[in-house]
Amino acid sequence: MHPARAASLVVSASLVGDTFLYTVLPVSAARLGVEPLLVGVILSANRWVRLFTNPLAARFYERLPAGPLLLAALVLGAVSTAMYVEPTWIVVVVAGRLLWGSCFSLLRLGAVLAAIEEAGSRAGRVLGETRAVWGVGYLGGALYAPVAVEALGWPLAILGAAALMLAAGLGPGIVVSRWRRTAHVREEGAVPASVWDPRLLALFACGAANLVVGAGIVVVAGGIRIGELYPAGAPVAGLGLHAVYIAGLFVLTQRVAQVFWQPVAGRIADRSMGTAYLAGASLSALGIAALALPVDATAFVAAAAIANVAGLTASLAAELAVARGVSNADRPRALAAFHTWQDGGAALGALAGGALAAFGTSFALAVATALMLVTVPLWMFARAEGRVRVLA
Repeated sequence: MHPARAASLVVSASLVGDTFLYTVLPVSAARLGVEPLLVGVILSANRWVRLFTNPLAARFYERLPAGPLLLAALVLGAVSTAMYVEPTWIVVVVAGRLLWGSCFSLLRLGAVLAAIEEAGSRAGRVLGETRAVWGVGYLGGALYAPVAVEALGWPLAILGAAALMLAAGLGPGIVVSRWRRTAHVREEGAVPASVWDPRLLALFACGAANLVVGAGIVVVAGGIRIGELYPAGAPVAGLGLHAVYIAGLFVLTQRVAQVFWQPVAGRIADRSMGTAYLAGASLSALGIAALALPVDATAFVAAAAIANVAGLTASLAAELAVARGVSNADRPRALAAFHTWQDGGAALGALAGGALAAFGTSFALAVATALMLVTVPLWMFARAEGRVRVLA
C-alpha cells in the first residue's frame, strides 16, 4: 500500500472520536450535566493546543522515523477518545482534548508529507485524495455518534468510538509504520528557509483567512441566518423542510465536498495552482455574498455548496503552494507553520462569527466575503514571478 494512502486511512480512522464529540456533545450537554460554557472549552481546547504542538510535530518529523509517529498518534488518539467516557469529569475530558490536539498535529502533518513527497508531480491530486479520505472519517463519525448514543448510552458509545478507531486504523497504521522520509537531510551549506519570509507569510495568511471564513464565520453566521430567514421551515428543491434540516443540509454541503470534490481540486492545482486559488477564492466570495441576500432556501443551500466547494479548492492550493515553495528539508517546518495559522484561524473564526452576527448576519457574511477577496492580492504577492521558487 502506498504510504500516502495508508497515512490517509490512519487519519480518517482517527477522526471518528473527534467528530463524535462535535456531533453530539452540544445537543446532549444539558442531559449530560455539562454547562454550555464548558462545551465551548472542550470543543476548542484541541485547536488551541495545536498552536504549540504543530511546531513540535515538525521537529519530530525532521528527526524521527515518520511511520512510527503516525502509528503512535493513532493509538494515543484512541486513548484520548476513551477519556471522554464521563463528560462531567471536565479535567479528564479537557486533558483528552489536549492529547487529541497533539496527536492530530502529528497525524495531519505526516499524512500531508506522505502525499507531497511520495507523489512527485501528482502531489496535488494525491493531497486532494488524502483529504477526501479524511472526509470519510468525518462523515462516519457524524453518522455513528447519534445512533450509538441513543442505542448504547454515552459511555459505551464513546468506548465504541475508540474501538472503531483502532479497528479501522491499526491495519493501515502497521503498514505506514514502515514508511521513512527519504529527503529530510539538509544539503551541506544550505540556508534554512525562514517561516517569516514575506511570501510564506502571505500564503499563511491566505490559509488562515480561508479557515476564519469557512470553518468559522460562515458556519456560525450562516446557521443563525437560517433561523432568521426560515423560522418555520421552507421548501428545498420542492421538499418542505424544517429549519433544523435546512441547517443540516447547509453543513452537509461542506462534508460532501470534502469527500467528493477535493481530489478534483487537487488535479486542478497540479495543472495550475494560480487558477485553483484565484478561481476558488473568487467563487467562494460570490457564494458567501449570496448567503447575505434574502434568497429562498434552495438558493441558500446552493450558494453554501458553491462557497464550500470553492473554499476547499483555495485552501488546498494554498497548502500545495507552501509545500512546493520550500525545499524538502524545510517542508515539515513550513507546513507546520501553515497549519498553525490555519488552526488559529479556525479557533478565532467561530468567535468572530458570533461577535459579527451580533451586528447582523448579513453584516457578518459581508465581512467574510471581503476577507476572502482580500486574499487574492495576498496570493498574487506570494506567487509573483521572481519571488517564489517552486521545488519538487
